[in-house]
Amino acid sequence: MPAQNAQISAKVNTLQEKFIEEMTGVLFSGSKASEAQRLCFQLRFHPRNCGKEHPKIGEEMKQKLNGGFKEDSIFPMVSDVVQKVRGKFEDNMKADGVPVDKLNAGKGRPQGTSPWEIVYHWLWETEFPRRGWALSTQIATCALEELQMQPVAEDTRRDWEDDIPEVCGNTIQKGKPYRLQVELQQQGCLLLINQGVSGTKYLLCPSKAFAPVCEIGTAAPMALPQKEALKKTPLTFGAAGDEFFLAIVTEQPLQLSWVRPECHPKDEIDISDERLREIFQKVAQQPSCQVFYKTFAVAE
Repeated sequence: MPAQNAQISAKVNTLQEKFIEEMTGVLFSGSKASEAQRLCFQLRFHPRNCGKEHPKIGEEMKQKLNGGFKEDSIFPMVSDVVQKVRGKFEDNMKADGVPVDKLNAGKGRPQGTSPWEIVYHWLWETEFPRRGWALSTQIATCALEELQMQPVAEDTRRDWEDDIPEVCGNTIQKGKPYRLQVELQQQGCLLLINQGVSGTKYLLCPSKAFAPVCEIGTAAPMALPQKEALKKTPLTFGAAGDEFFLAIVTEQPLQLSWVRPECHPKDEIDISDERLREIFQKVAQQPSCQVFYKTFAVAE
């Protein structure tokens, strides 16, 4: 990892940290960049700190810089960082409808939303969701053993609580029925997306169709479809190629606008570009989240 990103963990394993790391590299590249400004950006604009006042951020900076920072310098430093973001991304922000004229440096407390809050909202409500899928696939840990396909008898209508111990490795057969077992060693709430051979994305969890219960890590492994799901038929895959599964574990469940009791199960699993943006807007509201993946090869 580059030296300028020393304040971010050497092992970037959450989406939030990956995004902060990438933005830090863009904003503060070069040997003349201020270490204090880098740290200010990383702390002030991280979701876990969004509710903290500037003085608290100043205290953390002083501690991390071993006393080499004056706490009362936090206000002008945040303003400087805001101007750094504007200088690098002004055209993008304007295209996204951000009122960049309200980011002008000036004395006194601005009326309404402050400049740093305007930047924060753009970062996490627009820019992060735009990059969310790509970032997820970059940092995801391979869940080789934790995501397993279990063959199911083709004529089964069995209770989904029955044990199906057999697993099939990384290759599954076209048109054959399967159950997906999820046994991630993480406690939290699961968001599971399947990107099919065609590139279309489907929301498997949470969904009424396959997995209305999203909590994991507190009991037995999760099996999809769940016994509470509306679709009792096994999973099948109709084309040869790669089926990609992305699992995001968040601290709290994501309240997605289209996953509602009155929705048709088929309608809620299709992920459009707009729905994908909403997913990562909701993910951005979480302090952190872990990401996992697995690819199954569908054979003829």
